[in-house]
Amino acid sequence: MTDHTGGCHCGNITVTFTTDKDPAEISPRACQCSFCRKHATRALSDNAGHIHLQVKDAGALGRYRFGLKVGDYVFCKNCAVYVSAYMEDGDTAWANVMANVMDDRDAWGPDQPIEYGGEDEAGKRERRRHSWTPASMIVENG
Repeated sequence: MTDHTGGCHCGNITVTFTTDKDPAEISPRACQCSFCRKHATRALSDNAGHIHLQVKDAGALGRYRFGLKVGDYVFCKNCAVYVSAYMEDGDTAWANVMANVMDDRDAWGPDQPIEYGGEDEAGKRERRRHSWTPASMIVENG
């Protein structure tokens, strides 16, 4: 397993994406919903890997929910960088991470535009369980 690191601009949120896959084998997903288009998202995940988010200042952790409100869109309130989509699911959590926040942001495969319109809550959760990455988040000072 290889650790790929990154985080928001100010360093409040750091991320470690652990995967056995070569970065060139993982094509960032470019969701076409209005939120993701406005953020030019390039989402990375590997169901056999792990994503760990570390937040230094809980007060600067932003969580945004929209649509079906199935997960949190995690961003830094200090520097406004969108870092990850994060879904808690019972005792488990699943996430993706934005390729643009990674230190090796240019190492990943070509972006793949993708549409998720028409999913209901159960379908969205099921898709994420199969395509997102098992995840953990530690929030300090909060």
